[in-house]
Amino acid sequence: MNCLEKYRSKLIRDINRELRLVYVEPEEDAVHDFRVGMKRLRALFYFLDCIEPGLDSKKLLKPYRVLYKSIGNIRDAHIAIKLIQSLEGIETVSSRAISRSLQSKIKQDYRRFENISRSCAQVSVRMPTIKSTGISERTILSHKPIILSQLLEQIQHSEEIMTAKRWHQKRILLKRYHHILDAFQFCPGHNQDESEIKQIRMLEQLLGDWHDRVITAELLQSRPGLDKHIDKVITTVNAQDRLLLGSAKIYLRKFELWHRKQQKQGATR
Repeated sequence: MNCLEKYRSKLIRDINRELRLVYVEPEEDAVHDFRVGMKRLRALFYFLDCIEPGLDSKKLLKPYRVLYKSIGNIRDAHIAIKLIQSLEGIETVSSRAISRSLQSKIKQDYRRFENISRSCAQVSVRMPTIKSTGISERTILSHKPIILSQLLEQIQHSEEIMTAKRWHQKRILLKRYHHILDAFQFCPGHNQDESEIKQIRMLEQLLGDWHDRVITAELLQSRPGLDKHIDKVITTVNAQDRLLLGSAKIYLRKFELWHRKQQKQGATR
């Protein structure tokens, strides 16, 4: 399927460009863009796996997973530094002490990343073409609504008690759903997907901001020597994450209602 292959090819080129930049230094944008690119690639091959389980994309992606995870530690510190700089009422002394500690962590994690990358046989990301999977265009197009519907059902499902872990899983599923829609951006009919993506963006933003605060609180509490500097930061981010999660619940409900409306309109056509 040429339009899906166009997306796959561009995505891998972009991922490898960012990875080359990360090999030079742990610059924030390159680290972020590499990880986003890998999430998009995993979503694409998750979709193809659902059609053809024998593809085993988990095995294909395994060589790059260790790089992705080690870069993730650096990304967490970048998130925490940026968030703390945006908070009001945090004493300059505390802010500087926290930033120094997190910058030190970035250097340590980057050295680990360098060691891991040296031991990897591959220095760039390579994945099979769409054509080489043997999956026909007709099969891809017929499975697209089925797979998205299954993901949507998981996204909309909520248990009586939603823990932070459950919300994080929902966030991952929402991202995957969005990335699969994006994978068809060069394909005919993508304009219809764009209207749905607009409905997703605010919910994604809220869950992303919520998760940033969860990560920051966990990271600061794990760093030695910061006890006297983090109390106000933890109190502030905990209060913010509750508000963000409350807003996310509202937008999730809006997303669900939007889908019901689309289904009703489709049924009457």
